[in-house]
Amino acid sequence: MQDTGLVLEGGGMRGAYTAGVLDYFLDEKIEFPFVVGASAGACNGSSYVADQRGRNYEVIVNYGSHPEYISYKRMFTKRQLFGMDFIFDTLPNQLVPFDYEAFENSSTKFVVTTTDMMTGEPLFYDQFPDRNSLLQLIRASSSLPLIAPSIPYDGRELMDGGISDPVPILPSIQEGNKKHVVVLTRTDDYVKQKMKMGWYFTRKYKKYPLFAKALLNRHIKYNRQMKEIKKMEKDGSVFVIQPLRPFKVSRIERNHDRLHALYKQGYDEAKHHEERLAKFIQK
Repeated sequence: MQDTGLVLEGGGMRGAYTAGVLDYFLDEKIEFPFVVGASAGACNGSSYVADQRGRNYEVIVNYGSHPEYISYKRMFTKRQLFGMDFIFDTLPNQLVPFDYEAFENSSTKFVVTTTDMMTGEPLFYDQFPDRNSLLQLIRASSSLPLIAPSIPYDGRELMDGGISDPVPILPSIQEGNKKHVVVLTRTDDYVKQKMKMGWYFTRKYKKYPLFAKALLNRHIKYNRQMKEIKKMEKDGSVFVIQPLRPFKVSRIERNHDRLHALYKQGYDEAKHHEERLAKFIQK
């Protein structure tokens, strides 16, 4: 297992699928020495590294319908669809406590993917001096354009890691890992389409033209990454876990039953891959 990395795609509330996969890993004592995630993947990954089985379910499924989690009213009044303070302060510090001590004592290297607004390029963080820095970086990785503000950190303005590196396998490769388990939140036939209203994003982020360019070209990078990952899968260096059947959960889903079903789908499908995954890890 020493040369195997775990790569987690984002996807907002579709992260319920990843939560199910990771809880299966925890139940089966499948521990990776390296974990990298973008956006919801970073959120899920941190609880996995902290060995908090069920925490992601509690946050995504049980609190997903909470009025402070997703609010259209707040979107119009504060330009925040997701309650970022609720998600990255109230939940981890009060309602569903995050075990920072367990995270800090873990032997797993954890990497958070963000996007630098000045360059439009990905920035990867694997050093977290304290609890607040970790939460700030995961928050930055999850801050979607238009519906969440950018996050200042160490002299930079950061946003959603999924913009510049939707499926961040590169850090795992650079770490020297020879094998990569990639958890995706879209079915195999998904092809990302060009963003609509590109002119608006160009105007909205005119102070950050390279960031706007990254936004407009996101579909190109995502589809290119998927082709490369499928090629690596055929070559035997990547093992992909992704939804095997369609589901009815959107990025901003609030329905508890749908989120629970997607979580269970992730858990069951990870179990479905049990023998093949074991052979992949052990080879």
